[in-house]
Amino acid sequence: MPNIWTHILFIDELCKRTDKEELMETSSIGLHIGAQGPDPFFYHQFWPFLPKGDGEDIGMQLHTENCGPFLVDMVKKGVDQKHEMQAFILGFISHHYLDRITHPYVHYHSGYEANKHQLLEVAIDTFMLEKKLGLKTWKTPAYKEIRPKQLIEPITNLLTELIDKHLAHRERSSIQPIVRQSYKHMYQAQVVLYDPRGWKNRWFSSLVSAFSHKPLDDKDYVNDSHNIWYHSATNQPYQESFIDLYERALEEGSELFSIIFEYWSSPSHDLLEEIKIKISNISYDTGRPLYENQTNRFSSPIV
Repeated sequence: MPNIWTHILFIDELCKRTDKEELMETSSIGLHIGAQGPDPFFYHQFWPFLPKGDGEDIGMQLHTENCGPFLVDMVKKGVDQKHEMQAFILGFISHHYLDRITHPYVHYHSGYEANKHQLLEVAIDTFMLEKKLGLKTWKTPAYKEIRPKQLIEPITNLLTELIDKHLAHRERSSIQPIVRQSYKHMYQAQVVLYDPRGWKNRWFSSLVSAFSHKPLDDKDYVNDSHNIWYHSATNQPYQESFIDLYERALEEGSELFSIIFEYWSSPSHDLLEEIKIKISNISYDTGRPLYENQTNRFSSPIV
């Protein structure tokens, strides 16, 4: 999962590429909350004094199980949704596209130790926001972009229904409070992690450093030098930079969005089949079809 700002940038660029800039003006909160995909579940009961919640397990399932059918059903439900919830759905799908194309890069360059994955993603976030908008992540509060407010209940209802249908071993009555709490906790976490003066990273480094935005050192976090790296699950060699992967995700995502807009305007079986083919059934985590049962295992960490 590229971090919060990279996903926000990505959905905004998709809207621009598909001539839907008005969504950024009328439904930006829906877009930007949706763009976090299943990641809010990783914030469930994030406070260190709380027992571990079940949100993390749901988040992992959403990243690695039944991904395609879940998203296709979400698109189908978008036909009858209001604009803000359609924006949420578009954001959620954009998260999948960016994850499945960039996750192997992130896994390979971060490894699988403790919070290294988040550490690299936060660094990439800082690079991307500076490159795209000329802004400093540690001085630009992300929490303002994802405050759930009036969307919390429609989001909770939509995801509860989809999780109940597509994830095994979940009682519907237990899903709803986890969804609601996860989105609230994500917002609260971003408020806590916002550190424009750097004192939280100085005084509470062990707790917040991997998750809180801060100035970068001179490492090549995005592979501008186009060095060879290897897919985290298949070990296939690549030389693409993170920017190259991001652009590839934009191209593929734009094609899908154009079909979704057409489907929502005039639903048909043929358009839905096109959407199913485009989305396929690919893991957020490995970027590979789920039937391959791939796992991430290769890495050469730079953090």
